[in-house]
Amino acid sequence: MKKAMFGLVSGLIILVALIIGLIRFTERIDNGNVGIRYSMNGGVKDKALGQGVHFVGLDYVTQYPIRTQTVHQEVGLATKDGKKTVVKISYAYHVDATKAVNVYKKFGSADILSIEKGWLSQKLQKAGRDTMSEYTLLDVMGSSSAKVQGGILTTFQKSVEKQGFIIEDLSFGVPSVDAQTQKSIDDLIKAGQDNKRAELEAKSKQIKAEAAAKAKLTRADATAQANEKINNSVTDKTIQYMEAQARLKHGWVTTQGNGSVITDQTK
Repeated sequence: MKKAMFGLVSGLIILVALIIGLIRFTERIDNGNVGIRYSMNGGVKDKALGQGVHFVGLDYVTQYPIRTQTVHQEVGLATKDGKKTVVKISYAYHVDATKAVNVYKKFGSADILSIEKGWLSQKLQKAGRDTMSEYTLLDVMGSSSAKVQGGILTTFQKSVEKQGFIIEDLSFGVPSVDAQTQKSIDDLIKAGQDNKRAELEAKSKQIKAEAAAKAKLTRADATAQANEKINNSVTDKTIQYMEAQARLKHGWVTTQGNGSVITDQTK
């Protein structure tokens, strides 16, 4: 009985040891991630681990996402005209699987969240500062907003790509400003709209005036052309014919002698 009990306990101990060993000496790489192995006696392994369970022994494993991650961040920036503002910026990125080892060599055991809040955040702020310094606040909030967004994206991409981070896209929110600055911007926009409206109204009046003048000229040309056709079509024979037609209809007067005798002849 005691022997059987001892065997059962021994088996349980071995099973527990195997489970602990399996957990300790293997690493499960999540879907969409790669794993970087670091050995105490050999340093960083050159090849990253793909998804699935891997035997790693005593090596330490850090996982990085190769699927898309989205980050939302508020960035304090200043414009060309010295206006300070806070902008909400969102960007999507992933780690280049072929450069994951480089990421680990630069950041060591830091997880991806720490990298986002540290190094990536600093790079985004610098890209934002460099781009915003080329535009006034009115430009940023108006017609040049798309250029600002594109400039930040391009600068940010170039600054992190070599290290192994691929920035897929970036969205740039409306800068937040104090009430006084906002009122000044609103007044400028309204003034611009009023000027534009006045220009459109003036242009409309000009077009109408030009159209009326053109119509008047067209009518005058048509009348002149009609009169010219009539003048060109009237000949001596035409006049004689019209005179004969009138006499047939209304009669005519003939004077004989020296004008003392007048005879009214009709049909």
